[in-house]
Amino acid sequence: MITFTDVLLSGIFIVVAIIISSLERLRLERDTIEAAVRAFVQLMLIGYVLKFVFAANKPIFTTLMIILMVFAGSLEATRRAKGIRKPLPPIFVSMLVATIFVIIITVGMGIISANPVYLIPVAGIAVGNIMNTMIVSAMRFKQGIKENRNKIEAALALGMSPKAATANLRKQALRLALAPRLDRVKVSGIIHLPGAMTGMILAGASPIKAVKFQIIIMYIIICAPFVAAWILASFIYKKFFNKAEQLVIN
Repeated sequence: MITFTDVLLSGIFIVVAIIISSLERLRLERDTIEAAVRAFVQLMLIGYVLKFVFAANKPIFTTLMIILMVFAGSLEATRRAKGIRKPLPPIFVSMLVATIFVIIITVGMGIISANPVYLIPVAGIAVGNIMNTMIVSAMRFKQGIKENRNKIEAALALGMSPKAATANLRKQALRLALAPRLDRVKVSGIIHLPGAMTGMILAGASPIKAVKFQIIIMYIIICAPFVAAWILASFIYKKFFNKAEQLVIN
């Protein structure tokens, strides 16, 4: 049983990080403290919220919790997707559709129960991986447009549509964003023990049961970012063109 005293004692890891930052003059002491405090507050808060949602076991609370996670993930992705005009709507829609898709498949096929104890963690894992992939995809696409501006404008001048003129850049952005997800799955169980599996083992589950659940999570980690990034890529290019189909980029 982990107590609050145990949590406070684990703060020694933060102290060590701060000492190293100070000795090497990395100037990361403030960021380290902020990260530690925010993690503590946010995780404690979500812990009490989940305790309420799990106890209530009502679809409305579960649905609201998942939408809240998607919205929070979308806001973070939007904050980091700098230089893209109004990215929140397409990011939110892409993330929501991919998350709902994962839930429908896993629950509909009886892979997991519709109980919030299973639904919310699975949705959270999907959202977290989707968010990181979408950020990389959007920024890689933007960078590609900046680097190939002349080629795109030449293609437009020859009569190509904005979608056709940026098709290769969208493919490159998707590959660069999705490749790390696949690399992470490839080393699961060899180089590192994934989080869900480790958590179940620490909670007393058998290693085999934990492994089976982790495999499901790994497959979700592969699929969900693919779906979300694909949806986002299908219309994010429009953010770089005006109504006259002219390239507009800062």
